[in-house]
Amino acid sequence: MNASTQPAVVVGTMAASGFFNSVMVLGRNPDAARRFLETATATGFDLFDTAPIYGRGFAEQDLGTWLPSHARVWTKVGVDIEQPLPRLDYSLDGMIRSLSGSLARLGRDSVSVAMVHNPIPPVLENVDLAGFAEHCRRTGAAEMIGVSVLAPEQSLPLLAPRLPPGSVVMCEAEQLRADDRATRSLLSDYRLVIRSILAHGALIRDVPEAGRAAAVESRIDELTAAYAPDAVVIGPRTAAQFADYRPLGAWQQETAHAS
Repeated sequence: MNASTQPAVVVGTMAASGFFNSVMVLGRNPDAARRFLETATATGFDLFDTAPIYGRGFAEQDLGTWLPSHARVWTKVGVDIEQPLPRLDYSLDGMIRSLSGSLARLGRDSVSVAMVHNPIPPVLENVDLAGFAEHCRRTGAAEMIGVSVLAPEQSLPLLAPRLPPGSVVMCEAEQLRADDRATRSLLSDYRLVIRSILAHGALIRDVPEAGRAAAVESRIDELTAAYAPDAVVIGPRTAAQFADYRPLGAWQQETAHAS
């Protein structure tokens, strides 16, 4: 991506439909979830990031219920929520079942991106990325695949030989270092998405309300200058917080995994 291009802004839905603490969903409020999504689309956002574990399926269900058909959705695979206690399952069959469940909850035939969700490096080494990419290509279940990584300096060397060029790599802002040339070189073949851009709210918590929109924009500009990401993920927790954000850039469809 050209460094001068503004990244697409993606709405994260981790807290929009209730918080799953691995035992139960807390703070579930369907009306608030509806207002959150309606405000997002009315404000101009049309790209949403979710996962089965978000609200233990409620986030995907809410997106399926309230999101207009033109909006695009990313979801994740690797956590099986069909068991009484969710469990990690990064097998090829498990990832395919996970994506099928997500599509059913979303009420869609496909998603823009299907990402493997935070596999630790020893697990990532054995994930069948080629098989998952082929499944998505053959079935049309996802336009492209990706990996949401932990510890990019350890994970990216494991990805580079196996993840199709042009795929998505999602990293936490705090885990990237502008002076880490090896990691940045490995990222150059992929579409970088940066999440947790405000350090889970720590970078904006003490900013006066009138200055928050400018602070958010300044932070996105800072990350764009340092890493030239294709997209950043924002994490408003309520409909009212969309006043602090504005849509930027555009996520262009790619099908590099089909090659």
